[in-house]
Amino acid sequence: MNAWELTLDLKNVVLDFAWLSGFLILGTILRRYGKFFQKFLIPNNIIAGFIGLILGPEIFKLIPLNGDRLGMYVYHLLAITFVAIGLRQQKTHWGRGPLSKAIANLSGILIQGVIGLMVTFLFIYTIKPDLFPATGLLLPLGFGNGPGLAYALGNSWEQYGFVGGGDVGLTFAALGYLAAYFIGIILIYRGIKNRETRLVKGLDGITRDMRRGVVKEEKLRVAGYLTLSTEAIEPLAFQIATIGIVYLLTYWVVWNLTHFMERMGAGGFVPTVWSFHFLIALLVALFTRKILDFTKKSYLIDRGLMNRLAGVSVDYLVVAAICAISLKIVWMYWAPILIMSVAAAFATYFLLRYVCWRAFDDYHFERFIALWGELTGTLNSALVLLRATDPEFKTPVAEDMVYGSGIGLFLGLPVLVLLTVPMNFFNNELRGYWIVFGLIIAYLLIIWGVWRLIGYIKFKNPYPKTVE
Repeated sequence: MNAWELTLDLKNVVLDFAWLSGFLILGTILRRYGKFFQKFLIPNNIIAGFIGLILGPEIFKLIPLNGDRLGMYVYHLLAITFVAIGLRQQKTHWGRGPLSKAIANLSGILIQGVIGLMVTFLFIYTIKPDLFPATGLLLPLGFGNGPGLAYALGNSWEQYGFVGGGDVGLTFAALGYLAAYFIGIILIYRGIKNRETRLVKGLDGITRDMRRGVVKEEKLRVAGYLTLSTEAIEPLAFQIATIGIVYLLTYWVVWNLTHFMERMGAGGFVPTVWSFHFLIALLVALFTRKILDFTKKSYLIDRGLMNRLAGVSVDYLVVAAICAISLKIVWMYWAPILIMSVAAAFATYFLLRYVCWRAFDDYHFERFIALWGELTGTLNSALVLLRATDPEFKTPVAEDMVYGSGIGLFLGLPVLVLLTVPMNFFNNELRGYWIVFGLIIAYLLIIWGVWRLIGYIKFKNPYPKTVE
């Protein structure tokens, strides 16, 4: 049974939504009045998720949350987020900034994958021979891609014997978020103190509103524009309906594709296709956007409102993901998870300190901190950290991050395919993971070779005085 076929009691779904909403409100209040959360700029959704984890069945058992249902919300919200991103896209911007950002981000994910597999092999050949080999592959999925993808693939690998695979993915994502914000704020303080930032010349550049997470009335910003008459339909409802119809088309495409594969004798790949349904959702959304552009109807889609809907999806996704973590599963894998996470944080830091002063011509620290946020969390956490050094997004860094993510998605498609190789071609044997290990390193060398060939990265630092 796949995630689409899971029957959910409507009452429980509504109550889950109410509880998750309550956690978000509590998280907002704690951020508003909690000095600790303000100091480290911990997002409300992270606070809310841990509130739910503490009050839920894993610890105090005060709220009857169900991990399987929460996991399904994460699964579907991931695709909905990609649909909103695909529909809002108006153009693709190429150039050094976006392309170097995409390659730097992909390099971090590949290095995290290498570290994950190395630690996994170490445990398998020494003290934990029964460790599921794909554990290491969840490190880059959770750390570098966020909870949605980590849960989707981890959960699909459970059919191969990976006990609690989805929960392990969510754990990596949660630890990644903690690294993004706790370490990220320390790095920002250090960068400001050492005058590496271009726009913020002191710690007071992190405004009071940014710390509290509440914007005063006189500083309110426009969320979006109304593209339809409210007498006819609520414009926001039309944006949501567009997302809904694209997701329905996604289901139709995936359903027909998997049934065709089964008829052709390739049924073993069906779970993989359902796991990657978010990519198909993005492609359907981009195709829909192209049709709207071609027919000159794209004015009906408001980028601002789509951004807000994508943000709503991410907020609820993060809360549900953290609430769904099973502490029993975490305890089963605590040693490899901890070692992998610490090693990945160090490797990511040194990689970014190396490339951000060699692959970009400007705003090196701003690009460094934004990439740190994305490689330990998501694009959202990257933008949150970037705001601390570029409060009004006056630099091109934010735009390069967004456009670079689109480029990175296609550059990263071979990596996503590689992740399924051991299960689909080697019956989950250990030699399959060694082959993937080698292919990851080979792909890393290839993209770095191309990166250097086109002249977008220099191996010698041209800005030595800007880095300690």
